[in-house]
Amino acid sequence: MYKLKQEKIEELVKRATKSLYNYCKENSLHFLVTGSSGGLDSAITLGLAERACKLAEAENYKLVSVGLIMPCHSKDDAERLGRAAIEKFHAHEIKIDLSDVYDFIENKYLSPIETSVLAIRREAGLAPDDQTLAWDEKIVHGNIKARSRMMLGTYNVARLLGSGLVLSTDNQSECWMAFWTHHGDVGDFGMIQELLKGLELFDVARFLEVPAEIVAAKPDDGLAIAGGDEDQLGATYPNLDTIMISLIQKGFDVDGSREQLKPLPVIEGFDQKVVENLARRCLNGAHKRRGCLNLSRKELGVEDFKEIVL
Repeated sequence: MYKLKQEKIEELVKRATKSLYNYCKENSLHFLVTGSSGGLDSAITLGLAERACKLAEAENYKLVSVGLIMPCHSKDDAERLGRAAIEKFHAHEIKIDLSDVYDFIENKYLSPIETSVLAIRREAGLAPDDQTLAWDEKIVHGNIKARSRMMLGTYNVARLLGSGLVLSTDNQSECWMAFWTHHGDVGDFGMIQELLKGLELFDVARFLEVPAEIVAAKPDDGLAIAGGDEDQLGATYPNLDTIMISLIQKGFDVDGSREQLKPLPVIEGFDQKVVENLARRCLNGAHKRRGCLNLSRKELGVEDFKEIVL
């Protein structure tokens, strides 16, 4: 079974922290801002941030790590574990309780908006069944929590610090599944964006000495959408990574056509329905990975800037 060797972990940690430090120095950035959710990814990010700060200290460059705890009707364990990571990796803590903010938004705005949107879907003949509608609303509510953390938390604090950089805590497994919130939980600098949650990050966490309770905790986005990440994704992270890598090695294009689903390669040792669900979710999320699609001047049929006669 695939496993990162110790020397590989040491090398990637060294490269990640050196790249972060160099980026900050080149751009006159002095504060690293991480949302500390109590999960594995944010704890690893705080651990890498601490090492970057130590590199900076050795070269007399001021670089400070700041960890944000942002409860929003979150489980008590999330705050406790988030604080444990901040303390372990010697970051400054700021707590921003967003529960009242979310309650205000939900009570004042969400209900009438949802009513109007449902009317539009019905008029278009695309109204969902009750179960699908309830799920859509649950996802929206979770997205609002994530975007509130960005707006009132990470980016607000980074700007108030004057020279702050928001660190991204997303990983490759989530990227494949489009399991993040646009304008919500993506930062300015990602060190673990292309690392596998199930097959790599747990070993990186142990190398960094992330608190054992965080490593052992059930993965959860803290948005109260379902009973944790695995419930939403339909697979454990190690299985998800193994299936996706197997599909890619068999020619699957994660940003390709849905025609690939008919039929998918069989992945030995896994329920084919699980394989199909993950592949479908991956393809359905391709537009999120691409980001905003901007038509070029050529596609619009207008002159290139160099050809404009003023």
